[in-house]
Amino acid sequence: MTALLAFFIVLNSFAKEQTGANMYSGTGSFVNAFSTIGLPGGYPGDRSSQVLEKEHSAPLYAIHSPEEKKETGINLGPDSDPDKQRVIDRQTENFKRFLTDVGKEFNVDELPPTRNQIVFDSFEKMKEKEPGKAHLPLQTNAVEIASESIMKLGRQDFELEIIVWAKMPSEVMMKKAIQQAVAIDTQIGRIFKLTPDQKARVTVSGKPWLFADAARPKVSFVLSLMDLQ
Repeated sequence: MTALLAFFIVLNSFAKEQTGANMYSGTGSFVNAFSTIGLPGGYPGDRSSQVLEKEHSAPLYAIHSPEEKKETGINLGPDSDPDKQRVIDRQTENFKRFLTDVGKEFNVDELPPTRNQIVFDSFEKMKEKEPGKAHLPLQTNAVEIASESIMKLGRQDFELEIIVWAKMPSEVMMKKAIQQAVAIDTQIGRIFKLTPDQKARVTVSGKPWLFADAARPKVSFVLSLMDLQ
């Protein structure tokens, strides 16, 4: 590296133009590399002496800027800077990291894309658990809706998700919704004779209802037509 630097100095000394522009074009990237991230090894100064550096250049994260051009819809954030720096979306990066961590613990497969989807909502109040009896929360109308949805599982490209909506995103309400979802899964298994393949395409979950301007259904049946091609 030192010989290369000396080579540029020699070339610059023989150049006709002695303005320093040629010198900068030859050594600018060299100096910039050492002044930003450094190189590993036994170098003097602030650069690391370890094989792996303890410090490195921080990425530039994309943030929402309150300064926005209303007429053009362009945000004046770091994305619009012409410096061509690497911009990272923090939310997307955190989500990718989450998927990577989940993939290490569980066998996660990518779902096929959804071609069509229809949702059946039931506003019928679910049954409370009676002492000494199995908890069967779905009443007659909800069972009929579930029956219409489960009939479609005869085809391999249909999947069914049953969602119990909690009143609010609190620990108590979420725990109750999850318990009701587990009871619905048990009730579905008792009423309908599902094959192992059909049962694998039925999922139950408890989620909070986050729409203040819409009536909250007690349970929703989400029937999805998947694109298996």
